Amino acid sequence: MNTDLIEELVRRVTAFTLNHHDERDPWEKSVALSGILAWNDPAAVAAAQGWIDRAVATQNSDGNLNYADTYDAPPGHIKSFTPTAPLTSSLALPLLRYYERSGDPRYLEAADLQMQALLNTPRTSAGGFWSRGEGPELWIDMVYLMTPFLVLYGQIKDDPAYLDEAVKQHRVAVERLVDPFTGLSRHAWCEVPNHYPQSTFWARGNGWLIAVTVDLLEMMGPHEGRDFIAETGLRTIRKMAELQDRSGYFRHVLDGPGSRKEASATLIYAYAVAKAVRLGLLEDSYLPSAWRAFEVVAGSVTEDGMVPGVAVPPGGPGVPFAWAPFGQGFFLLAAYELTGRAAGN
Repeated sequence: MNTDLIEELVRRVTAFTLNHHDERDPWEKSVALSGILAWNDPAAVAAAQGWIDRAVATQNSDGNLNYADTYDAPPGHIKSFTPTAPLTSSLALPLLRYYERSGDPRYLEAADLQMQALLNTPRTSAGGFWSRGEGPELWIDMVYLMTPFLVLYGQIKDDPAYLDEAVKQHRVAVERLVDPFTGLSRHAWCEVPNHYPQSTFWARGNGWLIAVTVDLLEMMGPHEGRDFIAETGLRTIRKMAELQDRSGYFRHVLDGPGSRKEASATLIYAYAVAKAVRLGLLEDSYLPSAWRAFEVVAGSVTEDGMVPGVAVPPGGPGVPFAWAPFGQGFFLLAAYELTGRAAGN
């Protein structure tokens, strides 16, 4: 796939994303924001800044950004979802990126309030932040959604304690959710009663893990937890590579032969592999599989820029397929890595 075609797709995907903003979405648009900021088109960055301004304007008294309303879930493994700060902290990462660009003190103040909300979140007995208000649960999603914010906030505040907390949250989730036999992650674990309410090897869940692996390793410097993050995340990438369909797609349940092919996990794999290769974490021989993943999804992008075939939240077996802002965002991020833009090419 040539660069001109990819850049045209990026323009279409960006335009669709900006034209379909959900005012009350407290997390899905965070990945879209990261993708828009990566490509750094001035008009798109300025338009998306309006999303951040609204997230700040609708920040709750408890510090959670962007409404953070409880919602009824579509068919899946839960009936409702009451957001906790690990979810809404996803928006605090692009919030801080805009702070770095603008120096606007409103953004840092909002990040301070979001961080306090995060640190006030109830914890499991091992210290992991609850993933939703309904109970003491850990979801693999939250490692991606909250730990980069912790790292960047600590860098801005020049306080290594936040990096320590990020590494702790990553370790607690991985030790509880990643299967030691396969290296693949389960979706969700409940502490009381002790069980896995969603125990499959859900593709996007594993995608969250490999994406946060490469993001944290790029962001953080030396730390005693670095090797753990690298070893566990790269093992998951290698296992996912074994399960990639000939078409380039990954199935919604990774090892489920009858499971549907799913776009967002496929794009996350493309992004994470390309970034891991760029960072020297993974062998170049994995790049063809990343290209196959990206190209097969790119072929499905609609004329107006929608990325279809995305399993909607909360994920896991039984949920409908549609489009989602994070699917749009990972298309942009994967394209950014694969075209060499991240390396300055």
